[in-house]
Amino acid sequence: MKILNLFILERNSSLKIVNFLENIKYYIHMKISYIKNIIIFLSLFPLTVNSQEKKESRLWDRMYVGGNFGLQFGTLTDIEVSPHLGYYIYPRWSAGFGITYEYYNKKASYYNPFVIKTHMYGWNLFTTVDLIPDLGKIFRAGSGVAILGHAEYERLSLERIYFEYPYNNTGRFWMDSFLVGGGIKQAIGKRSSIYIMVLWNINETINSPYSNPILKFGFNF
Repeated sequence: MKILNLFILERNSSLKIVNFLENIKYYIHMKISYIKNIIIFLSLFPLTVNSQEKKESRLWDRMYVGGNFGLQFGTLTDIEVSPHLGYYIYPRWSAGFGITYEYYNKKASYYNPFVIKTHMYGWNLFTTVDLIPDLGKIFRAGSGVAILGHAEYERLSLERIYFEYPYNNTGRFWMDSFLVGGGIKQAIGKRSSIYIMVLWNINETINSPYSNPILKFGFNF
C-alpha cells in the first residue's frame, strides 16, 4: 500500500511539473507573440509617417501661389492687389481661385471735371492650360517660354453711382465677367514664372469695369 501511495504521489508531482512547464511554455509563447506584434507595429509606423509626408509633399508640389499687382499714381491713382492660389491637376493643366481688391481714384482735370473715387473687390475662379509647354523644344533652344490658354470667372462688387447706368443710384451691385484668352509664360526658376495674358470679357456690358481687350501681368511661384 505504501508503495502504491508513493507511486500516486510521484505521478501527481510529475503531472504538476508537466502542467507548470506547459504554463511556462504558453506564457513565453504569448510574450513572444506580443513582442513580435509590437516590433511589426513599430516597423510599419515610420512607413505610415513617411507615406503621409510623401502625400503632403506631393500635394504641396502641385500647388502654387501668385497674382497680379499694379500701382499707378498721379491724376489717376490705381492700386490693385489680386493674389491667387492654384493647383496642378496635370503637369500642363491647373485651376484655382483668387481674390481681388482695387482702389481707383481719378481726380478732376480740365478735360474731365468728374471725380471718381471707389473701391472694387471680389473673387475669381480660373483654369490655365500650357498649350505649348516649351517653345525652346520646337526651335531647339532652351527658352523656358510657354504658350498659355486661360479661362476665368470673375465676380466683382462695384458702386452703382460709377458703374450702373444711369449712374444716379447709391449702394453696390455684383458684376459677373467671363474672361477667355491666352498669353505667354517665362520660367525664371524651378517653380517660379512671370506671365502676360490678353483676355476678352465675353459678356461685356455698359456696366463692365473695363473694356476689351484686357491685359494681365503677373507671376507664380
